[in-house]
Amino acid sequence: MNEKQAITSVFDLVATKYDNTSLRFFPFCADKLVDYAKIKPNQNVLDIATGTGMVALAAAQCLGNSGRVQAIDLSENMIKQARGKLKQAGLDNVDFHVMDAENLEFKSDFFDVITCSYGLFFMPDMSAALKSWLRVLKPGGKLIFTSFAPSAFQPLTETFMQNLAEYNIVPPTPRWLQLAEEELCKQILVDNGFAEPQVTQEQLGYHLGEFNHWWEVIQSAGYRGLYEQLPQEHRAKFEAKHRLEIDKHKTKDGIWMDVQTLFSTALKPE
Repeated sequence: MNEKQAITSVFDLVATKYDNTSLRFFPFCADKLVDYAKIKPNQNVLDIATGTGMVALAAAQCLGNSGRVQAIDLSENMIKQARGKLKQAGLDNVDFHVMDAENLEFKSDFFDVITCSYGLFFMPDMSAALKSWLRVLKPGGKLIFTSFAPSAFQPLTETFMQNLAEYNIVPPTPRWLQLAEEELCKQILVDNGFAEPQVTQEQLGYHLGEFNHWWEVIQSAGYRGLYEQLPQEHRAKFEAKHRLEIDKHKTKDGIWMDVQTLFSTALKPE
């Protein structure tokens, strides 16, 4: 299984749990991302790494009946969830596709806006992805993507990684650190042909009420791939130990989950 297949399999696994309230920073981000994109009626929008369609549906509501969203993801299970949400919302201006974001199948100079919520850093070849995105964007069109700052999910993630290490599971460096600094985001955009890069940061974090809510984050997002490496016979012991460690971070307000987010925008040169 190659890197791309491994990432896709994790998101296939968590698709039915992705919309739980412990991960509510995803819809928070979707609303803000669409605001930053300044989507207008009649536009063609591409949402990349759409997941369960949070950004796509938010964009669709801005477009009304006169514009259209194309939304892509490699995870068939995520796309299945997104289609169900589209039907439930009573919208009919979004098309969902299973498609590789590093090799888009759309025609050149077609989209007015491209959005990508916390997805670019998962791509093994980010430059190939951005070049493909630039090709399908209209001259003067806008790209906006989000990524996490270094403080995101700390110290909770560090505690999780330390507990995993006790079972000889060596986690890789978090992929989001590739785009965790403003200058890194600006540079990769310029290097791949985009103009006028700008980065704004916002804190989308909140307090989790109890350990079980953090455990839901682990079971419902990218962390799940690491957890799945634990042998079945060690999982109960791991959870008990991890609960004790995470509870040390609890205050009267709950367990703070930092979700410092970078919103990066750029244009395709005219």
